[in-house]
Amino acid sequence: MASPPITPWSDEELRSKVGQLFIVGLHGHVASEDIKTLIRTHKVGAVILFLRNVDSATQLLQLTNSLQETARKAGHKQGLFIAVDQENGLVTRIKSPVAAQLPGSMALGATGDAENAYKIASATAETLKSFGINANYAPIADVNSEPKNPVIGVRSPSDNPETVGRFVSAQVRGLSEGGVIPCVKHFPGHGDTAVDSHYGLPVITKTRAQLDACELVPFRRALAEGVDSVMTAHIALPGIGDPTLSDDHPSKKVPASLNPDAIKILREEMKYNGMIVSDCLEMDGVRATFGTEKGAVMALKAGTDCVMICHTMSAQVGAIEQVTAAVKSGELSLDAIQASVARVEALKSKYVSNAPIPISTLADCQARNAKQDSLASAVYAKSTTVVRSVAGSFPIPSDSTKKIVFISPGKKPAGGGAVESGEEKTREPYTPSTYIDLLRLHDPRVVDVRFHDGIPLSPEDEKHVAEADIVIFATRNASLSPYQKNYGLSLGKMFGDKLIVIATCDPYDFLEEMDEIRNYITIYEPTIPAFKSAVDIIFGVTKPLGSLPVGTLPTKYDIMPLSKSDDDVLHLWNLWQTILPKWPMELKRLAKSLRQEHGHHFIHEAGFVMSFFFSIEGINHGKITAVGVLPKYRGKGLGTALIAKAREALTEQGQLKSLQIGSVFPRYWPGVPIDFTQETKNFFLHRGFRKPVEPTARDFYRNITGEIAPPDILARVAKLPLKFVPWSPGLYDECIAKQRANFKNIGWVEAYERLASVNQHHEALVAIDPTTNAQLGWTLMCSPSAVVLDDFAFINLLPSKNKTGLIGCVGVDKEARGKGVGLALLVKAIENMKERGVEGVMIDWVTIRGFYELLGFEVAWEYESCEW
Repeated sequence: MASPPITPWSDEELRSKVGQLFIVGLHGHVASEDIKTLIRTHKVGAVILFLRNVDSATQLLQLTNSLQETARKAGHKQGLFIAVDQENGLVTRIKSPVAAQLPGSMALGATGDAENAYKIASATAETLKSFGINANYAPIADVNSEPKNPVIGVRSPSDNPETVGRFVSAQVRGLSEGGVIPCVKHFPGHGDTAVDSHYGLPVITKTRAQLDACELVPFRRALAEGVDSVMTAHIALPGIGDPTLSDDHPSKKVPASLNPDAIKILREEMKYNGMIVSDCLEMDGVRATFGTEKGAVMALKAGTDCVMICHTMSAQVGAIEQVTAAVKSGELSLDAIQASVARVEALKSKYVSNAPIPISTLADCQARNAKQDSLASAVYAKSTTVVRSVAGSFPIPSDSTKKIVFISPGKKPAGGGAVESGEEKTREPYTPSTYIDLLRLHDPRVVDVRFHDGIPLSPEDEKHVAEADIVIFATRNASLSPYQKNYGLSLGKMFGDKLIVIATCDPYDFLEEMDEIRNYITIYEPTIPAFKSAVDIIFGVTKPLGSLPVGTLPTKYDIMPLSKSDDDVLHLWNLWQTILPKWPMELKRLAKSLRQEHGHHFIHEAGFVMSFFFSIEGINHGKITAVGVLPKYRGKGLGTALIAKAREALTEQGQLKSLQIGSVFPRYWPGVPIDFTQETKNFFLHRGFRKPVEPTARDFYRNITGEIAPPDILARVAKLPLKFVPWSPGLYDECIAKQRANFKNIGWVEAYERLASVNQHHEALVAIDPTTNAQLGWTLMCSPSAVVLDDFAFINLLPSKNKTGLIGCVGVDKEARGKGVGLALLVKAIENMKERGVEGVMIDWVTIRGFYELLGFEVAWEYESCEW
């Protein structure tokens, strides 16, 4: 029997490393012996706080200081992550009066302006940091595409993936700039489920293409923003696994938090190298299927960096022990554990200090809360939405003598022995009893009626309702609560225009009942400041400003594949000239590129998209070359629909290794021009494309009617023991073979082959070693008549116009590099082109710096990469 692997770490080192990968919760308002044991003995590196841990500002700061002190005395080389779910709105762990009540995600989405999300996230970071909290498990990046979702709902900004992406990226920026780690959740998307993973394992049956079009878009946007952490979801997604396996295969039932296929999307496809954490493994989505302790091993094995266990000491210790045993047995890779520890340590270096925060700093708390209350009030006023109203129903005049009755769902009295957990559920069907106080500030005579499921109104309340001139009816999740829904509809029949309904949480309560409920206001969360904003509108203090962020179906556009007929090509050209006047193009040149076989283009009366598919040595690539929409159609979903059509067409050709904004051949822009507006760049970022991480690409240009090169360079070239000759059929085989071996760039070798196919070998130059006759280097040196230049859309926009040539695909054999061959090729190519009447030269798609500038080339255009 083989002995188990021996780790290179001592037991103490292993314990320290494993402990750093655990996030644990505690009970009570002080650091308990359990949590101290986890920090001291098991070296746990992260603690999550809940509402149950917060009593006052002083207590909270003392708690976080105590936790950091425990870690410091236990020999932790870095402080603890101390985290919280401060999503705001519906999920607020630190409540008033300890902190200001701030708007949640859907309230922010209803403002229509992501700058509000940034401001609220910045305020959140300010509060958390003041209490020694350095990580926030927010924002929610789920798209609330299922109105009956029992766990997400108004915690998401919208049911539109691009909108969610915009607001999430703003929240990420606000938190991180404020010194708090943001963590987007719940990857790969918890929005389209009717099952709460706290109580079961949701299964989302979407295909991978459907996930790409919706759920994954906000996560891509957050990654583009540089988000430091991502939380995985306890949801099964059969569509992300091996397509050859049936949906009944066991691997298709593994939640994403434990599933290597889900983590690969982040790590390999999205190139994410930040910290990945699991949702709490005591949720039934894992606990009831695999068990919390085993789930911890599975999550780390799948590629998760940190696992979360929030409630039970025995489960926390048991999981740590199982993970430690799995490392010792070799089930968990040493390299993977070390990589996760390195990510944790890097993030702690960036955000975490274990120095105590003086209690005296709480003197600023009251002023900060007042400032944030003012900010929140302004945002709530911008978010509260009058979905529909009948003229004259409100505002209610301040001197009105009409009898107003306020009806709202109350909390059903608990039976004997009921125990509260101390954590609020997000789907409770009752509203705060203090709403009436806000109404009575405007009219002290407002009658308060609370109703309950299964309990009839008292005769007195029935009488008040019957006598009412105006009824204000507040609901909370009536779309999921039949007794609220039915009562609201009966009130609608009874009072008609005299009924004003306020949906205090989900906006779906009476979204479709337009005939029965004629005055309908939504506030997106049952918080007191949100309700106050609705009351202010009803009594005419403020005007409604919010817009419904859900329930609006995207416009369906009649987008057709480009037929490549003269009429379609002319239509696209006319659109191009109107939409892109700074980049005009000849109709003939555009027509040639549109009719190439590898093109996949789509047209609408007000817009177009151009894209191309390439397969190089069996590896597939897609390029979305250009998308254009007439100004009056922008912001209405047409551009999004065009992008989606192109992406769908390209992926149908085969699994793509890459999908980028740009072009190769035909050659428009190799990326996104850096002088495009930020709004244009954001269009791609909000739809899931990543920000550039590599150097910009440049197109260079110079006039060649004067001297070829500085004298010192000419002298250096003259000394090289090389001969330079125009390419010829006799040199074809060696040229193509060596270039294929040296250069894998898309379209590189194909450019040479294209010249050869029309007997234009002379439009390229070859450097040859005269002693061996071996080819050492090559370059295109194309005159305006070269077939390759038909593909360069904008070359005639350069100063030398139709007398502009191209130097491109400059390559030197690996064995000959660093000896001046490349520079010599340029000099000799310019000499040859000048002799043939070329007046200016473009060098395209350059990423190296300082080489072409030696010969006087200057940047003409510059581009950023943008990849899906």
